[in-house]
Amino acid sequence: MKPYEIAAEVKPSARQIEWQKTEFYGFINFGLATVVNREWTDGKVNPSNFCPEEFIAEEWVTFFKDAGFKGMVLNVKHHDGSCLWCSQYTDYSVESADNWDVENRDIVELLSEECKRQGIKFGIAISPLDRHEESYGKGEEYNNYFKALLREVLTKYGDIFYVRFDGAAEADKDGNVQEYDWQGYYDVVRECQPGAVIALVGPDVRWYGNEWGVIRENEWSVVPERYSIYNAFKRSKEKTKKFFKKEEKFERDLGSRKAIKKDSDFIWYPCEVCISMRDRWYYHKDDEYTAKTKDKLQKIYLESVGSNCALMVGVPPMKNGKFAEMDYQILKAFGIDLKRSYTYKVSQIGEITASSTLSAEYAASNLFDDDETKTWRPAANDAQPELTITLSQKDMFDKFVMMENIVNGQHVEEYEVYIDEGNGKFKKVGTGGVIGYKKIHKISPVEVTRVKIKITSYRGNLEMQTVTMY
Repeated sequence: MKPYEIAAEVKPSARQIEWQKTEFYGFINFGLATVVNREWTDGKVNPSNFCPEEFIAEEWVTFFKDAGFKGMVLNVKHHDGSCLWCSQYTDYSVESADNWDVENRDIVELLSEECKRQGIKFGIAISPLDRHEESYGKGEEYNNYFKALLREVLTKYGDIFYVRFDGAAEADKDGNVQEYDWQGYYDVVRECQPGAVIALVGPDVRWYGNEWGVIRENEWSVVPERYSIYNAFKRSKEKTKKFFKKEEKFERDLGSRKAIKKDSDFIWYPCEVCISMRDRWYYHKDDEYTAKTKDKLQKIYLESVGSNCALMVGVPPMKNGKFAEMDYQILKAFGIDLKRSYTYKVSQIGEITASSTLSAEYAASNLFDDDETKTWRPAANDAQPELTITLSQKDMFDKFVMMENIVNGQHVEEYEVYIDEGNGKFKKVGTGGVIGYKKIHKISPVEVTRVKIKITSYRGNLEMQTVTMY
Protein backbone atom coordinates (compact mmCIF):
# COMPACT_ATOMS: atom_id res chain seq x y z
CA MET A 1 0.00 0.00 0.00
CA LYS A 2 1.07 3.58 -0.65
CA PRO A 3 1.61 5.84 2.38
CA TYR A 4 -1.54 7.88 1.77
CA GLU A 5 -3.58 4.67 1.48
CA ILE A 6 -2.25 3.50 4.85
CA ALA A 7 -3.04 6.92 6.37
CA ALA A 8 -6.62 6.68 5.08
CA GLU A 9 -7.18 3.59 7.25
CA VAL A 10 -6.26 5.32 10.55
CA LYS A 11 -9.23 6.06 12.82
CA PRO A 12 -9.72 8.08 16.03
CA SER A 13 -10.49 6.72 19.48
CA ALA A 14 -13.91 7.34 21.04
CA ARG A 15 -12.38 9.89 23.43
CA GLN A 16 -10.80 11.79 20.53
CA ILE A 17 -14.14 11.94 18.72
CA GLU A 18 -15.93 13.30 21.80
CA TRP A 19 -13.18 15.89 22.33
CA GLN A 20 -13.44 17.01 18.69
CA LYS A 21 -17.18 17.53 19.11
CA THR A 22 -16.43 19.98 21.94
CA GLU A 23 -14.83 22.22 19.29
CA PHE A 24 -14.51 25.44 21.34
CA TYR A 25 -13.69 25.79 25.03
CA GLY A 26 -12.22 28.27 27.49
CA PHE A 27 -9.04 28.05 29.55
CA ILE A 28 -8.68 29.63 33.01
CA ASN A 29 -5.36 30.47 34.67
CA PHE A 30 -6.02 31.78 38.17
CA GLY A 31 -4.22 31.59 41.49
CA LEU A 32 -1.27 33.02 43.38
CA ALA A 33 0.32 34.25 40.15
CA THR A 34 -2.78 36.41 39.66
CA VAL A 35 -2.35 37.87 43.16
CA VAL A 36 1.28 38.92 42.64
CA ASN A 37 0.78 40.00 39.01
CA ARG A 38 3.12 37.38 37.52
CA GLU A 39 2.93 34.51 35.05
CA TRP A 40 5.11 32.21 37.19
CA THR A 41 5.79 32.49 40.92
CA ASP A 42 8.56 30.97 43.04
CA GLY A 43 6.38 28.67 45.16
CA LYS A 44 6.88 30.82 48.25
CA VAL A 45 3.90 33.16 48.03
CA ASN A 46 1.74 32.72 51.13
CA PRO A 47 -1.60 31.14 50.14
CA SER A 48 -3.37 33.40 52.62
CA ASN A 49 -2.84 36.17 50.05
CA PHE A 50 -5.35 34.44 47.77
CA CYS A 51 -8.71 36.07 48.47
CA PRO A 52 -11.08 36.19 45.47
CA GLU A 53 -13.96 37.68 47.44
CA GLU A 54 -16.19 38.20 44.39
CA PHE A 55 -15.73 34.74 42.88
CA ILE A 56 -19.08 33.09 42.03
CA ALA A 57 -18.88 29.79 40.15
CA GLU A 58 -22.33 30.24 38.61
CA GLU A 59 -21.28 33.55 37.05
CA TRP A 60 -18.12 32.03 35.54
CA VAL A 61 -19.95 29.14 33.90
CA THR A 62 -22.82 31.33 32.69
CA PHE A 63 -20.27 33.67 31.12
CA PHE A 64 -18.57 30.76 29.34
CA LYS A 65 -21.89 29.52 27.98
CA ASP A 66 -22.76 33.02 26.77
CA ALA A 67 -19.41 33.17 24.94
CA GLY A 68 -20.29 29.97 23.07
CA PHE A 69 -17.77 27.77 24.89
CA LYS A 70 -18.75 24.11 25.16
CA GLY A 71 -16.25 23.40 27.91
CA MET A 72 -14.15 24.91 30.68
CA VAL A 73 -10.53 23.93 31.35
CA LEU A 74 -9.16 25.04 34.71
CA ASN A 75 -5.44 25.16 35.47
CA VAL A 76 -5.67 23.41 38.83
CA LYS A 77 -1.93 23.48 39.66
CA HIS A 78 0.62 25.69 37.97
CA HIS A 79 4.43 25.65 38.31
CA ASP A 80 4.35 27.18 41.81
CA GLY A 81 2.73 24.02 43.18
CA SER A 82 -0.34 25.73 44.60
CA CYS A 83 -3.54 23.71 44.17
CA LEU A 84 -7.00 25.09 43.49
CA TRP A 85 -8.57 22.18 45.33
CA CYS A 86 -8.38 21.06 48.96
CA SER A 87 -5.79 18.29 48.84
CA GLN A 88 -4.82 15.76 51.49
CA TYR A 89 -1.27 15.71 50.07
CA THR A 90 -0.29 19.37 50.50
CA ASP A 91 -1.36 22.39 52.49
CA TYR A 92 -0.16 24.67 49.68
CA SER A 93 -3.69 25.05 48.36
CA VAL A 94 -6.88 27.08 48.54
CA GLU A 95 -7.61 25.41 51.88
CA SER A 96 -4.89 27.64 53.39
CA ALA A 97 -6.37 30.83 51.93
CA ASP A 98 -7.36 31.91 55.43
CA ASN A 99 -8.33 35.48 54.51
CA TRP A 100 -10.96 34.25 52.07
CA ASP A 101 -13.91 33.94 54.40
CA VAL A 102 -16.16 31.43 52.63
CA GLU A 103 -17.51 28.05 53.65
CA ASN A 104 -16.05 26.20 50.65
CA ARG A 105 -12.79 27.32 49.04
CA ASP A 106 -12.45 24.30 46.77
CA ILE A 107 -12.60 26.05 43.37
CA VAL A 108 -12.28 22.80 41.42
CA GLU A 109 -15.32 21.38 43.21
CA LEU A 110 -17.38 24.53 42.79
CA LEU A 111 -16.65 24.92 39.08
CA SER A 112 -16.92 21.24 38.16
CA GLU A 113 -20.33 21.00 39.84
CA GLU A 114 -21.55 24.19 38.19
CA CYS A 115 -20.37 23.03 34.76
CA LYS A 116 -22.33 19.84 35.23
CA ARG A 117 -25.39 21.82 36.35
CA GLN A 118 -25.29 24.14 33.36
CA GLY A 119 -24.40 21.43 30.85
CA ILE A 120 -20.87 22.21 29.68
CA LYS A 121 -17.81 19.96 29.93
CA PHE A 122 -15.13 20.35 32.59
CA GLY A 123 -11.42 19.70 32.13
CA ILE A 124 -8.17 20.41 33.90
CA ALA A 125 -4.63 21.57 33.18
CA ILE A 126 -1.87 20.60 35.57
CA SER A 127 1.88 21.11 35.65
CA PRO A 128 4.33 18.52 36.97
CA LEU A 129 6.84 21.32 37.64
CA ASP A 130 6.58 22.23 41.34
CA ARG A 131 8.58 25.05 42.90
CA HIS A 132 7.10 24.47 46.35
CA GLU A 133 7.21 20.71 46.91
CA GLU A 134 10.39 19.52 48.69
CA SER A 135 10.49 16.19 46.86
CA TYR A 136 10.75 17.85 43.43
CA GLY A 137 14.02 16.73 41.86
CA LYS A 138 14.12 13.50 43.87
CA GLY A 139 13.00 11.19 41.05
CA GLU A 140 10.54 8.48 42.03
CA GLU A 141 9.63 10.17 45.32
CA TYR A 142 8.35 13.23 43.48
CA ASN A 143 6.68 11.23 40.70
CA ASN A 144 4.72 9.30 43.34
CA TYR A 145 3.67 12.59 44.95
CA PHE A 146 2.52 14.05 41.65
CA LYS A 147 0.62 10.90 40.71
CA ALA A 148 -1.14 11.01 44.08
CA LEU A 149 -2.21 14.61 43.39
CA LEU A 150 -3.32 13.63 39.90
CA ARG A 151 -5.32 10.64 41.06
CA GLU A 152 -6.97 12.77 43.74
CA VAL A 153 -8.11 15.54 41.40
CA LEU A 154 -9.28 13.01 38.79
CA THR A 155 -11.46 11.03 41.20
CA LYS A 156 -13.09 13.69 43.40
CA TYR A 157 -14.91 15.81 40.84
CA GLY A 158 -16.92 13.70 38.43
CA ASP A 159 -16.38 13.36 34.70
CA ILE A 160 -13.42 15.22 33.21
CA PHE A 161 -13.21 15.45 29.42
CA TYR A 162 -9.69 16.81 29.07
CA VAL A 163 -6.35 16.69 30.91
CA ARG A 164 -3.62 19.10 29.79
CA PHE A 165 -0.06 18.47 30.94
CA ASP A 166 2.48 21.29 30.82
CA GLY A 167 5.98 20.12 29.97
CA ALA A 168 7.95 22.83 31.83
CA ALA A 169 10.86 21.50 33.91
CA GLU A 170 13.83 22.90 35.81
CA ALA A 171 16.52 21.81 38.22
CA ASP A 172 15.85 21.93 41.96
CA LYS A 173 17.93 24.05 44.39
CA ASP A 174 20.64 21.34 44.41
CA GLY A 175 20.82 21.13 40.62
CA ASN A 176 18.88 17.87 40.36
CA VAL A 177 16.74 17.58 37.23
CA GLN A 178 13.42 15.85 37.80
CA GLU A 179 12.71 13.20 35.17
CA TYR A 180 8.96 13.05 34.78
CA ASP A 181 7.23 9.67 34.62
CA TRP A 182 5.03 10.61 31.68
CA GLN A 183 3.79 7.10 31.01
CA GLY A 184 2.93 6.72 34.69
CA TYR A 185 0.99 9.99 34.57
CA TYR A 186 -0.89 8.81 31.48
CA ASP A 187 -1.71 5.52 33.20
CA VAL A 188 -3.33 7.41 36.09
CA VAL A 189 -5.49 9.41 33.66
CA ARG A 190 -6.56 6.30 31.78
CA GLU A 191 -7.40 4.55 35.06
CA CYS A 192 -9.36 7.41 36.62
CA GLN A 193 -10.87 9.16 33.57
CA PRO A 194 -10.85 6.75 30.62
CA GLY A 195 -12.98 9.15 28.56
CA ALA A 196 -10.57 12.07 28.92
CA VAL A 197 -8.13 13.08 26.21
CA ILE A 198 -4.56 13.94 27.24
CA ALA A 199 -3.33 17.11 25.56
CA LEU A 200 -0.26 19.31 25.01
CA VAL A 201 2.28 16.83 26.44
CA GLY A 202 -0.02 13.94 25.70
CA PRO A 203 -0.82 11.21 23.16
CA ASP A 204 -4.39 12.24 22.23
CA VAL A 205 -4.33 15.90 21.20
CA ARG A 206 -1.50 17.63 19.35
CA TRP A 207 -0.41 21.15 20.26
CA TYR A 208 -0.47 23.45 17.26
CA GLY A 209 3.01 24.78 17.84
CA ASN A 210 2.39 28.46 18.62
CA GLU A 211 0.20 30.65 20.86
CA TRP A 212 -0.74 33.30 18.30
CA GLY A 213 -3.34 31.54 16.20
CA VAL A 214 -1.01 31.25 13.18
CA ILE A 215 -2.71 28.36 11.44
CA ARG A 216 -1.86 25.93 8.64
CA GLU A 217 -3.86 26.07 5.43
CA ASN A 218 -4.58 22.32 5.70
CA GLU A 219 -4.59 20.52 9.04
CA TRP A 220 -4.55 16.73 8.94
CA SER A 221 -5.66 14.70 11.95
CA VAL A 222 -3.69 11.74 10.58
CA VAL A 223 0.05 12.38 10.77
CA PRO A 224 3.20 10.25 10.68
CA GLU A 225 3.93 8.41 13.92
CA ARG A 226 7.23 10.29 14.16
CA TYR A 227 5.22 13.29 15.40
CA SER A 228 3.94 11.37 18.43
CA ILE A 229 4.73 12.63 21.91
CA TYR A 230 6.56 9.36 22.62
CA ASN A 231 9.03 10.06 19.84
CA ALA A 232 9.46 13.57 21.21
CA PHE A 233 10.53 12.06 24.57
CA LYS A 234 12.94 9.74 22.79
CA ARG A 235 14.45 12.51 20.70
CA SER A 236 14.87 14.80 23.68
CA LYS A 237 17.00 12.14 25.42
CA GLU A 238 18.99 10.91 22.45
CA LYS A 239 19.72 14.11 20.57
CA THR A 240 21.55 17.24 21.58
CA LYS A 241 19.47 20.20 22.69
CA LYS A 242 20.51 22.11 19.58
CA PHE A 243 19.48 19.30 17.24
CA PHE A 244 16.21 18.72 19.10
CA LYS A 245 15.28 22.39 18.86
CA LYS A 246 15.96 22.39 15.14
CA GLU A 247 13.90 19.24 14.66
CA GLU A 248 10.90 20.77 16.43
CA LYS A 249 10.46 23.69 14.00
CA PHE A 250 6.93 24.63 12.91
CA GLU A 251 6.17 22.69 9.73
CA ARG A 252 3.52 23.96 7.33
CA ASP A 253 2.49 20.53 6.03
CA LEU A 254 2.17 17.40 8.15
CA GLY A 255 -0.20 15.13 6.24
CA SER A 256 -0.34 15.66 2.47
CA ARG A 257 0.76 12.94 0.06
CA LYS A 258 4.00 14.83 -0.52
CA ALA A 259 4.70 15.27 3.21
CA ILE A 260 4.18 11.59 4.07
CA LYS A 261 5.64 9.90 0.98
CA LYS A 262 8.48 8.31 2.98
CA ASP A 263 6.36 7.21 5.99
CA SER A 264 4.67 3.92 6.74
CA ASP A 265 3.38 4.36 10.32
CA PHE A 266 0.59 6.82 11.11
CA ILE A 267 -1.45 7.96 14.12
CA TRP A 268 -4.64 9.91 14.70
CA TYR A 269 -3.26 13.02 16.42
CA PRO A 270 -5.73 15.90 15.97
CA CYS A 271 -4.81 19.51 16.47
CA GLU A 272 -5.69 22.04 19.15
CA VAL A 273 -5.19 25.77 18.59
CA CYS A 274 -4.65 27.53 21.91
CA ILE A 275 -4.66 31.32 22.30
CA SER A 276 -5.23 33.77 25.13
CA MET A 277 -7.63 36.71 25.05
CA ARG A 278 -4.59 38.80 25.94
CA ASP A 279 -0.85 38.55 25.37
CA ARG A 280 -0.39 36.59 28.59
CA TRP A 281 -2.27 33.76 30.32
CA TYR A 282 -2.82 35.31 33.76
CA TYR A 283 -4.61 38.60 34.27
CA HIS A 284 -2.51 41.77 34.13
CA LYS A 285 -4.21 45.13 33.92
CA ASP A 286 -1.53 46.47 31.58
CA ASP A 287 -2.47 43.76 29.04
CA GLU A 288 -5.82 45.39 28.28
CA TYR A 289 -4.56 46.98 25.05
CA THR A 290 -3.68 43.49 23.76
CA ALA A 291 -7.19 42.06 24.17
CA LYS A 292 -8.40 40.34 21.00
CA THR A 293 -11.31 41.98 19.26
CA LYS A 294 -14.48 40.17 18.30
CA ASP A 295 -13.42 40.27 14.65
CA LYS A 296 -10.05 38.72 15.50
CA LEU A 297 -11.74 35.92 17.45
CA GLN A 298 -14.11 35.28 14.56
CA LYS A 299 -11.19 34.97 12.15
CA ILE A 300 -9.33 32.55 14.44
CA TYR A 301 -12.53 30.53 15.03
CA LEU A 302 -13.09 30.16 11.29
CA GLU A 303 -9.46 29.13 10.70
CA SER A 304 -9.38 26.63 13.60
CA VAL A 305 -12.79 25.12 14.39
CA GLY A 306 -13.64 25.75 10.74
CA SER A 307 -10.49 23.95 9.57
CA ASN A 308 -10.48 20.62 11.42
CA CYS A 309 -9.02 21.88 14.73
CA ALA A 310 -10.40 22.60 18.18
CA LEU A 311 -9.94 26.07 19.70
CA MET A 312 -9.13 26.81 23.34
CA VAL A 313 -9.20 30.46 24.42
CA GLY A 314 -7.54 31.63 27.62
CA VAL A 315 -9.76 33.95 29.68
CA PRO A 316 -7.93 35.17 32.81
CA PRO A 317 -9.94 36.30 35.85
CA MET A 318 -8.86 39.24 38.02
CA LYS A 319 -7.64 38.60 41.56
CA ASN A 320 -11.06 39.52 43.01
CA GLY A 321 -12.62 36.58 41.13
CA LYS A 322 -14.34 38.65 38.43
CA PHE A 323 -13.55 38.83 34.74
CA ALA A 324 -12.49 42.12 33.21
CA GLU A 325 -15.46 43.97 31.73
CA MET A 326 -13.67 44.32 28.38
CA ASP A 327 -13.13 40.57 28.06
CA TYR A 328 -16.69 39.90 29.17
CA GLN A 329 -18.24 42.22 26.57
CA ILE A 330 -16.05 41.02 23.69
CA LEU A 331 -16.70 37.34 24.37
CA LYS A 332 -20.40 37.81 25.01
CA ALA A 333 -20.78 39.67 21.68
CA PHE A 334 -18.77 36.93 19.99
CA GLY A 335 -21.09 34.28 21.45
CA ILE A 336 -24.20 36.10 20.22
CA ASP A 337 -22.80 36.39 16.70
CA LEU A 338 -21.68 32.75 16.73
CA LYS A 339 -25.18 31.57 17.57
CA ARG A 340 -26.78 33.80 14.94
CA SER A 341 -24.35 32.72 12.23
CA TYR A 342 -25.27 29.05 12.49
CA THR A 343 -29.02 29.14 13.10
CA TYR A 344 -30.75 29.44 9.71
CA LYS A 345 -30.02 26.45 7.47
CA VAL A 346 -30.55 27.47 3.85
CA SER A 347 -30.01 23.87 2.78
CA GLN A 348 -33.23 22.86 4.58
CA ILE A 349 -35.27 24.27 1.68
CA GLY A 350 -33.46 22.10 -0.83
CA GLU A 351 -32.84 18.60 -2.08
CA ILE A 352 -29.45 16.97 -2.51
CA THR A 353 -28.30 14.49 -5.13
CA ALA A 354 -24.95 12.85 -5.84
CA SER A 355 -23.03 11.75 -8.92
CA SER A 356 -23.01 8.27 -7.37
CA THR A 357 -23.70 6.33 -4.19
CA LEU A 358 -22.10 3.18 -2.89
CA SER A 359 -25.53 1.75 -2.01
CA ALA A 360 -29.00 2.83 -0.90
CA GLU A 361 -27.73 2.80 2.67
CA TYR A 362 -25.36 5.67 1.81
CA ALA A 363 -27.82 7.95 -0.03
CA ALA A 364 -26.93 11.61 -0.53
CA SER A 365 -30.10 12.60 1.35
CA ASN A 366 -28.42 11.32 4.54
CA LEU A 367 -26.33 14.52 4.50
CA PHE A 368 -29.45 16.49 5.42
CA ASP A 369 -30.41 14.09 8.22
CA ASP A 370 -29.70 15.09 11.84
CA ASP A 371 -28.79 11.47 12.61
CA GLU A 372 -25.00 11.59 12.47
CA THR A 373 -24.80 7.84 11.86
CA LYS A 374 -26.40 8.33 8.43
CA THR A 375 -23.76 9.18 5.85
CA TRP A 376 -23.07 9.44 2.12
CA ARG A 377 -20.45 7.41 0.28
CA PRO A 378 -19.83 7.59 -3.46
CA ALA A 379 -19.34 4.55 -5.67
CA ALA A 380 -15.87 3.05 -5.43
CA ASN A 381 -15.07 3.99 -9.06
CA ASP A 382 -16.19 7.65 -8.74
CA ALA A 383 -12.84 9.46 -8.80
CA GLN A 384 -14.32 12.98 -8.51
CA PRO A 385 -17.74 12.64 -6.87
CA GLU A 386 -20.16 15.57 -6.94
CA LEU A 387 -23.00 16.71 -4.72
CA THR A 388 -25.70 19.04 -6.08
CA ILE A 389 -28.13 20.96 -3.86
CA THR A 390 -31.24 22.31 -5.60
CA LEU A 391 -33.22 24.87 -3.60
CA SER A 392 -37.01 25.02 -3.81
CA GLN A 393 -36.72 28.81 -3.91
CA LYS A 394 -33.91 31.28 -4.45
CA ASP A 395 -32.07 32.08 -1.21
CA MET A 396 -28.88 33.63 0.09
CA PHE A 397 -26.05 32.13 2.16
CA ASP A 398 -22.37 32.80 2.86
CA LYS A 399 -21.10 29.59 4.52
CA PHE A 400 -20.83 25.88 3.81
CA VAL A 401 -20.31 23.58 6.77
CA MET A 402 -18.98 20.23 5.58
CA MET A 403 -18.14 17.29 7.84
CA GLU A 404 -16.59 13.92 7.11
CA ASN A 405 -17.61 10.88 9.13
CA ILE A 406 -14.30 10.76 11.02
CA VAL A 407 -15.36 7.57 12.79
CA ASN A 408 -14.03 5.97 9.61
CA GLY A 409 -11.04 8.26 9.16
CA GLN A 410 -10.08 11.38 7.22
CA HIS A 411 -10.12 11.31 3.42
CA VAL A 412 -10.83 14.56 1.53
CA GLU A 413 -7.76 16.25 0.07
CA GLU A 414 -9.24 18.85 -2.30
CA TYR A 415 -12.69 20.14 -3.29
CA GLU A 416 -14.33 22.83 -5.45
CA VAL A 417 -17.51 24.86 -4.90
CA TYR A 418 -19.88 26.04 -7.66
CA ILE A 419 -23.10 28.09 -7.58
CA ASP A 420 -25.98 28.73 -9.99
CA GLU A 421 -27.47 32.19 -9.50
CA GLY A 422 -30.58 31.31 -11.47
CA ASN A 423 -29.38 31.30 -15.07
CA GLY A 424 -28.96 27.54 -15.21
CA LYS A 425 -25.17 27.69 -15.31
CA PHE A 426 -22.66 26.79 -12.62
CA LYS A 427 -19.70 29.04 -11.88
CA LYS A 428 -16.81 28.18 -9.58
CA VAL A 429 -16.63 30.36 -6.46
CA GLY A 430 -14.06 28.59 -4.33
CA THR A 431 -11.67 25.75 -3.71
CA GLY A 432 -10.41 24.07 -0.56
CA GLY A 433 -8.35 21.23 0.79
CA VAL A 434 -8.80 19.22 3.98
CA ILE A 435 -12.31 18.79 5.44
CA GLY A 436 -11.89 16.26 8.26
CA TYR A 437 -14.18 16.71 11.25
CA LYS A 438 -15.40 20.10 10.06
CA LYS A 439 -14.70 22.64 7.33
CA ILE A 440 -16.44 26.02 7.27
CA HIS A 441 -16.04 27.39 3.75
CA LYS A 442 -16.90 31.09 3.38
CA ILE A 443 -18.11 32.71 0.16
CA SER A 444 -19.44 36.18 -0.64
CA PRO A 445 -23.16 36.42 0.26
CA VAL A 446 -25.14 35.64 -2.88
CA GLU A 447 -28.60 34.44 -3.91
CA VAL A 448 -28.56 31.02 -5.56
CA THR A 449 -30.85 28.32 -6.90
CA ARG A 450 -28.31 25.50 -7.03
CA VAL A 451 -24.97 24.61 -5.44
CA LYS A 452 -22.43 21.98 -6.45
CA ILE A 453 -19.56 20.57 -4.41
CA LYS A 454 -16.99 18.54 -6.29
CA ILE A 455 -14.48 16.37 -4.42
CA THR A 456 -11.49 16.54 -6.77
CA SER A 457 -9.08 14.45 -4.69
CA TYR A 458 -9.50 12.03 -1.81
CA ARG A 459 -7.80 8.99 -0.30
CA GLY A 460 -9.40 5.74 0.84
CA ASN A 461 -13.13 5.29 1.37
CA LEU A 462 -14.65 8.77 1.34
CA GLU A 463 -17.60 9.12 3.73
CA MET A 464 -19.38 12.44 4.40
CA GLN A 465 -21.63 13.14 7.38
CA THR A 466 -23.01 16.64 6.75
CA VAL A 467 -23.23 19.40 4.15
CA THR A 468 -25.08 22.48 5.38
CA MET A 469 -25.44 26.01 3.97
CA TYR A 470 -25.95 28.93 6.37
